[in-house]
Amino acid sequence: MSQARAIQLESESKTQQRLMVQEDSRQQIAFTSAYTKDYSQPVLAMSEQRLRANARGFMAAMPRVRTHFAVKANAHADILQIFKEEGTCFEVASMAEVDAMLELGVDMETVFYSNPIKSPASVVYGAKNGIVWYSVDTPEEVTKIAAIKPDAKLYLRIEVSNEGSSWPLAGKFGASPAGVEAIIETAKSLSMQICGVTFHVGSQCSNINNWVEGINAAKVLFAKLSGHGFVPELLNIGGGYPLQFTGEEPTIQEIGAAINKELESIPDNIQVMAEPGRFLVGSAGCLVAQVVGIATRDEARWVYLDTGVYGGLLELSLEFPMNMISERTGEAGTWTIAGPTCDSIDVMGRHKLPANTEAEDFIYLPNLGAYCTTCACDFNGFPTPVMHMVD
Repeated sequence: MSQARAIQLESESKTQQRLMVQEDSRQQIAFTSAYTKDYSQPVLAMSEQRLRANARGFMAAMPRVRTHFAVKANAHADILQIFKEEGTCFEVASMAEVDAMLELGVDMETVFYSNPIKSPASVVYGAKNGIVWYSVDTPEEVTKIAAIKPDAKLYLRIEVSNEGSSWPLAGKFGASPAGVEAIIETAKSLSMQICGVTFHVGSQCSNINNWVEGINAAKVLFAKLSGHGFVPELLNIGGGYPLQFTGEEPTIQEIGAAINKELESIPDNIQVMAEPGRFLVGSAGCLVAQVVGIATRDEARWVYLDTGVYGGLLELSLEFPMNMISERTGEAGTWTIAGPTCDSIDVMGRHKLPANTEAEDFIYLPNLGAYCTTCACDFNGFPTPVMHMVD
């Protein structure tokens, strides 16, 4: 195949993908629009059908990878129950999420505590309730866990590239090469077992190579751990699997193909797992909000919504890729979008909405099933989005 033909086929594929994204947004709005009747506060409509399809799609793309839903993305009990029925395991980051697992009735030995920095009380609580696996990325965390649960299985989080991610996580988490050495020495001195390796490529990652490099770095670390007398059992390839906001993002099938190829050289005795959060729940949720007012400030036009940074749209304020779709048609204009609170940080940047937008118009935000209701609070007394499950 000529290079020109390959470029043409890739362009056609991306065009088709963009059209599919547009159709997907229309479908999300369709199952949300019913909530505009008797509207009183923002509503996040979650589709059970999409939740199940997302779980099945992820597992099909990477058959060797055991799926652990990142509970932080959306901890609603109905969602957790659906994923349990679909055969996923779970990853937690707090005592409240441990409680959610207990209420769900899962096998706690399959629950992984992936928050790299846990309070002593959290480790005590996890150990008391049967959690065996704990992530570490500092010598201090190894020492902390050793004093509480000396038979814990540790998996070492390493730093990897977050290039191409909408929300990089590097810096706050992940051990550097020097840090890895210090963790190994501390574990050996305390007779703690480092049984696995993990990494995170950053949230909403569009750079497939980050996973490839992470897996290759894990292979090198497995050899190092074995040389120090540890027995590797686990490779955790983390989260970051992107939603389709524009159609330019790699699909889960494309990501899975690259990961599957790299996993061919991982021994069969190594359990491979992943921690998808946004991918499993994001496209299942569509938020409906309402314009409470418009304003003109010199040459700038503002739209004020009944929800904002404090009401589940934190990521929008950080230039996270999201789509805003109005019920109103008309020529598009550029608006600065703000939330309803009195706080000056409750502003979410400039976006396109119809130039004739008015108060009480409904605005739909597809792909908000993750990190919306979980990041919302009632600051200034404004209600947070209420979640409703739909078929």
